[in-house]
Amino acid sequence: MLRLSLIIFSSLFIIQCSNTPSPEKAELSYKPAHFFILDEIPEHIQETENLNVFPGDSEPRYSIELVPEQTFGEEGEPFLSQVNLSVVDDNDRVIILNAKANYEHSLYVYDVDGAYYTQIGGPGRGPGEYGFVFDVQARLGEVIVRDVANQRLNLYNTDDYNFDRSMLFDQLPIRSHESVKGMELGLIMPRNDGNYLVSFSERESASGYKELLMDKNGYALNFEPVIFPSSLSIRVPARSMVPSLRLGEMMGQTLTALSGEDALYSIWTMDFLIKKYDSNGIYQSAIYYPLKGLPFDLDEYVKTVPFGYNARDIEKGLESKDIDLPETIPVLDNLMVDDENRIWAAVLMDPQRENYEWWILAPTGELLAKLQRPRDKKIFDIKNGYLYAKEIDDETDAEYVVKYRMEWTER
Repeated sequence: MLRLSLIIFSSLFIIQCSNTPSPEKAELSYKPAHFFILDEIPEHIQETENLNVFPGDSEPRYSIELVPEQTFGEEGEPFLSQVNLSVVDDNDRVIILNAKANYEHSLYVYDVDGAYYTQIGGPGRGPGEYGFVFDVQARLGEVIVRDVANQRLNLYNTDDYNFDRSMLFDQLPIRSHESVKGMELGLIMPRNDGNYLVSFSERESASGYKELLMDKNGYALNFEPVIFPSSLSIRVPARSMVPSLRLGEMMGQTLTALSGEDALYSIWTMDFLIKKYDSNGIYQSAIYYPLKGLPFDLDEYVKTVPFGYNARDIEKGLESKDIDLPETIPVLDNLMVDDENRIWAAVLMDPQRENYEWWILAPTGELLAKLQRPRDKKIFDIKNGYLYAKEIDDETDAEYVVKYRMEWTER
């Protein structure tokens, strides 16, 4: 079994946990920092085929600095209130999803020089309009908007940003595919080959998360579903607004990302294990760093849970399924793949989930750099040597998007 030494970090975000006992069931070494390093690789990780293991105390080859070059939506009309999402399209224009205080969503397009260009669609239920926008993506001359309020996918072209067509979720032919009947439709990710990767989930199944390939008309293609573990769901008291609660941010969840070559990457957030599948959904290899998250604190966790759940609600839900509280929080919380196939994995730096340390990996898994950033200053896109992220004015709390040039310096 591989033995690994302790990592030593000097960081502004170091968390002092010396009075917290190490979890009894995990073989861990510990240093006051934002993760544990495992002394031994768990058996379920060792069983992974084509596994590439890297030391948990690996040092990055480069340091990375973000140099601001352009802002979008910082000044002038339209005035932004809450930036939920942003994406860079094929014209290098920046599209921002803004949410108003009344939850009304709007999509604004900005030119490369930061000037406001146009609005895409507008709030409503008619053709080309949208209600609650959950996701926005841009590929192959299209802007794809997932509107969960109206249960449809809206498609706009990037020539003039006019509306082209909609696909209603309940009318997608892929929903009748035998492997996903009765499952909930999730993310729809456009690929560079013109098809879409569609996720389906099942609340009561531990392996109820699947990815299936769909063509532009909504039909399933000859693509075996890729099956992943599903986040745990528990029943909660009837007084709650929502009868069941997913505990992905507490007990682990599957997150996926697509590369520019249509390769699919996945993580189960409790492990620093990144699996790669080719464009046909065939498993290729995995990257592993033997890390575990900080000790779990239920009282801290419930502070981040919506709908007013309390610790006792969650304890009762877990007891009903004979499941224990986790010993540690997830080690990872986000996953991205940039246009140079570098893998960006976000390591949680504190139990309150307020800060990330992004581990930037080469396609082979080698640690290239680390970037610390508050979680609420979300990274939206990484393209052509630039990183696009949310910024928040310290005095006014105004939100906008900044385009950063990434400067890499060999250490």
